[in-house]
Amino acid sequence: MAKRRLSNWIDSFDKFTSGMPSPDIFRKWGAIAAIGGALERKTWVTTNVGTLYPNLYTVIVAPAGVGKTVITNTVRGMWHGLDDHFLASASVSKASLVDELREAERKGVITSGGQGGFGQFHFNSLKILANELGVLIPGYDNEFMNVLTDIYDGHHYSERKRSASLNFKIEKPQINLLAATTPSYLNNVMPEGAWEQGFISRVLLIYSGQTQIRQLWGGNARNEKAEKDLAFDLNTIGKLYGEMALTPDAKAAITEWHIAGGPPTPDHPRLVNYVTRRTIHLLKLCMISCASSGDDLIITLDHYVEALDWLLEAERFMPDIFKAMTSGGDGRVVEEAWHFMYTTYLSEGKKPILENRLVNFLQQRTPAHNVLKIIEIMKKAGLVKQELSSAGIIGLVPQGKK
Repeated sequence: MAKRRLSNWIDSFDKFTSGMPSPDIFRKWGAIAAIGGALERKTWVTTNVGTLYPNLYTVIVAPAGVGKTVITNTVRGMWHGLDDHFLASASVSKASLVDELREAERKGVITSGGQGGFGQFHFNSLKILANELGVLIPGYDNEFMNVLTDIYDGHHYSERKRSASLNFKIEKPQINLLAATTPSYLNNVMPEGAWEQGFISRVLLIYSGQTQIRQLWGGNARNEKAEKDLAFDLNTIGKLYGEMALTPDAKAAITEWHIAGGPPTPDHPRLVNYVTRRTIHLLKLCMISCASSGDDLIITLDHYVEALDWLLEAERFMPDIFKAMTSGGDGRVVEEAWHFMYTTYLSEGKKPILENRLVNFLQQRTPAHNVLKIIEIMKKAGLVKQELSSAGIIGLVPQGKK
């Protein structure tokens, strides 16, 4: 196997994309998804519940203009550079997706791999990259979702129709999905019951609402050498083969976390089914962390710590997706906040209201990154003003409406 040019692929991808107008968390998860796609079914971890492969369903979620597609397009370029790999069409139906998966036959012989291993592989692996999830899934299609759910776990997939000659079986299927979407799409397309079904529990939702302002010129020239090094090493990662082992301390740490219920555990009602698959997500991320840093296929405690950090960071922002889905935009939030301030002001004897109460109110209705922006909008619009109370405490007083 060729010697790598980079010490850590994900860190190098992060550095390469640092000048792009995309949040740090999107760039990180773009790199994570890229490695998961490169590994396909050629590396795995064996557990009591079965064999796990490092494929992921990753969906980047943000309002328009936050920097989703700049990362998905970068990963697309990386995936296109992988030798003999298959990338699905941007727009596919359930039937055409299955057809493309049937055609995405991967077979070969690995002459060297992690720990000096070798072996033959034969499976069907397809990568799906959708800059807009709405192009891939324009409307909620229960049959389409069920197909994606079935294939995620890597078990055989088959179809048979009585009325036609269709009769086939894919013994070892796999899909890696990276897509981008907006909270409004999820709100409009995903019915309430979808959050309780199998597909969404297999999806890692990566959210940010922070627009990244970058320099238009100077300092961000494309580094062609870094791009070539990333492409070369991703191809090297794509040639890894074999079962990943865990060091005793890594296995003990993962077991302890799993038995304890995976603290801290997300408690949002729409994430109930997602919570049941967090250990599987963690193990997949451990494999990706391991592959990012070397070829030996041994998951260490450091890989576990890094993978857990990735997972917990993503989960910390997941509830903000549901706030963004239902808030109705900043205008609606401003109206609700003003009404809260006005009624509180009247009920408490027309005394200035501490700003932290408004912050707490807004945190229940808009993503955390948006709270201070909403308060600033209200001040500049003359809807609230600062005023000194008789006790000498600065608070806010509602203005502008009666």
